[in-house]
Amino acid sequence: MRLPTAFVNAMKQRLGEEFEAFMKSYEEIVRAGIRINTIKTQIDKVIAHLPYPAASIPWTKDGFYTPPEARPGKHPFYYAGLYYIQEPSAMSPVELLDVQPGDYVLDLCAAPGGKSVQIGAGLEGQGLLVTNDIHPDRTKALVRNMELYGVTQSVVLNEEPARIANAFPAFFDKVLVDAPCSGEGMFRKDPDMVRAWEREPVTTYAQMQQDILDSAAKLVAPGGRLVYSTCTFSPEENEASIARFLTKHPDYKVIPIELKHGFASGRPEWAQACMEEHGWEADNEAIEATRHTIRLWPHRLQGEGHYVAVLGRAGAREEREELQGAAACSLQGHPCTKEQSHAGSALKHRESKKHARKGNKEDKKAMRTHSGPVSKGPRLPDVTEQDLYSAFCQEHLREQPAPMNAMMNTYGYSCPLPIERLSGLRVVRPGWFLGTFKSGRFEPSHAMALGLKAVHMKRVYPLQVDSDTLIPYLRGDTLTIGEEQLVLHSGAAAKGYVLITLMDAPLGFGKYVNGMLKNEYPAAWRWNS
Repeated sequence: MRLPTAFVNAMKQRLGEEFEAFMKSYEEIVRAGIRINTIKTQIDKVIAHLPYPAASIPWTKDGFYTPPEARPGKHPFYYAGLYYIQEPSAMSPVELLDVQPGDYVLDLCAAPGGKSVQIGAGLEGQGLLVTNDIHPDRTKALVRNMELYGVTQSVVLNEEPARIANAFPAFFDKVLVDAPCSGEGMFRKDPDMVRAWEREPVTTYAQMQQDILDSAAKLVAPGGRLVYSTCTFSPEENEASIARFLTKHPDYKVIPIELKHGFASGRPEWAQACMEEHGWEADNEAIEATRHTIRLWPHRLQGEGHYVAVLGRAGAREEREELQGAAACSLQGHPCTKEQSHAGSALKHRESKKHARKGNKEDKKAMRTHSGPVSKGPRLPDVTEQDLYSAFCQEHLREQPAPMNAMMNTYGYSCPLPIERLSGLRVVRPGWFLGTFKSGRFEPSHAMALGLKAVHMKRVYPLQVDSDTLIPYLRGDTLTIGEEQLVLHSGAAAKGYVLITLMDAPLGFGKYVNGMLKNEYPAAWRWNS
């Protein structure tokens, strides 16, 4: 492939004896991977049913290499959200973020959402994920992935990092900045990145990254962790970015990363050269600290180029605000209590007066969700909306999976935060999208189906990989099935909403009437092979 001359010359100067091996990597086959979504399934169960061999990616718990001939995007498991297709090196930042159940996590530059899905799996249905992207069009993919992979305790924003920092100072246990970058590490995988590199100098990205990091610094709670990553080789965007950040923010220190799996150490001498070349400032201690960050080189491991720095903030967290919605119930098969199911009508927030902010005219113009404008962000549901949702749950579910405690237009959500927290922000999804109110009734969303477990539903239609009706359902066909093929609970009649599952993972809803299962699978998501 044709690489920019300036790029080749720079890498030759930096890499020395390794340059030849580095260049030879561009002639090799690009390694692809999948990451099993443990929110919905078990790793062994998926691997046992894959139609191709899958070798473990050594720096992950749940990532696997796929062979060149594999087509993982054309398998029912992909449609069920049982795995995410992801470049192997890109799985490393979230592994190093070390997400634990119950953490409050922010993915600041999240689209299309692969790392947010990985974070969601680490939370195990507990805690909070706020996932954000500044580009409105890119949030569409972000929303789809949060829904498909069942990340129910998430809020999706379309905001500038500085505005999020104003709304959530020192709030998050873990913050991921997978920064916009020049993409040099993706040249082999995506030739379009070469043309983009030639148009935009790396120094433009370096300044953007400093601005993002300055905001991220304010968002991490004392004792919390900030992970910075890029998919580029440029030291201006890697070691130099971290050295400049550490110099400005002395309450942050580099947490050393163990050099294993082919990881290479950061190069402080390259950071020093950047300071001299560009007239940037960083103290010697900060520059030397970048030695404990890592680089993933394509000639040293099976993956594309990546850079990762793990930073810890000094101090210790004293207290955390309580969560609401599905995050308070934890979707691990435990029902919401009566008090939790009505939490939307009595939301509490210890510091609501301090943090609530009124949106200005610009906010109101920009704040949009679904297909219609939203002028004031989320609101509380009224009594009628609560009653309609409760009636639906009573008729079709064995237990209410989460309270509906937020509304945007006619759309109902389970929001993990007190909605005052989102005041004035551009909110794409304030939580788990449960459904829509139409003509005096509640209609469940596909997102609701994808966040459920079979234990929640009174009617389940279980499918396996070899089931004759699996592909017809994914195509959107109406199915003719006998009542005996449904699993009915709590004395339920066959008529009503049915959760279709694949190997116990939710696929979507259907409505069963007189031997016919009307398909509720969304047209835009259907099987097209």
